[in-house]
Amino acid sequence: MNTGQCLISIGALLILSLTILRVNTSILSTDVVLQDSKLGVLAVSVATSIIEEASKKAFDAATADDAVIDLSALTSPYSLGPGIGETPETFNDFDDYHEYTKQDTINTIDYNVACQVNYINPANVDGIIMEKTWHKKITVNITSSLMNDTLKFSSVYSYWQFR
Repeated sequence: MNTGQCLISIGALLILSLTILRVNTSILSTDVVLQDSKLGVLAVSVATSIIEEASKKAFDAATADDAVIDLSALTSPYSLGPGIGETPETFNDFDDYHEYTKQDTINTIDYNVACQVNYINPANVDGIIMEKTWHKKITVNITSSLMNDTLKFSSVYSYWQFR
């Protein structure tokens, strides 16, 4: 083999090495995106479960047994959260989920859940207000050491009385 052929062979090996390196990089990037997607789907499931569970409860402790027609009967915005002695198993109204946290493990992946419940003005559902209204919003934040981002889910729960 002469010098020209050696240079062509070295060049061909260099191009082959670069191609293999590029393919491996693409595969690794695809695996990262795939893992993030799987983790995200499971996080959505956890958040949806909490929101649905909270939405099944009474709007407020005052509405658990009887209808309420006066805002003054509702829980103060400064008193949202579980009552004394209430545990997640005994939550009976929507705002018991205020400042609720838990760690959930699915398929050996730990998810940290943090909830906030606040009164809102229906004209501005993104904000919170510190006065009683017929509308409360739950915000569920999901984090995991394996996820790049915090996932945030919100749902508004309104009190309606039908006669």
